[in-house]
Amino acid sequence: MANRKGVFIGAYVPNELKESLRRRAALEHRTLSQEITRILIEAVHGKGLPAGSIDRRTNVTIPRRRATDPPIRRRAEDLPYIAPETKK
Repeated sequence: MANRKGVFIGAYVPNELKESLRRRAALEHRTLSQEITRILIEAVHGKGLPAGSIDRRTNVTIPRRRATDPPIRRRAEDLPYIAPETKK
């Protein structure tokens, strides 16, 4: 028996879905199990960085926005916009 790290989740899915997942996994050189795990991780935790990328952000970094960003795109924890001083 293989030494597996994780738990088994069983689900009935249409055969077409299984075949689509199998083809997609084969294109990415993954097993069906690896592809399903990747999809579940993205669904739960959000999309990650591309392979080989390093996340250099820290939890204390405050997101900054450009002055041209509309207010809708701003978030509550963003720094407020301060207009550049004009020379008089």
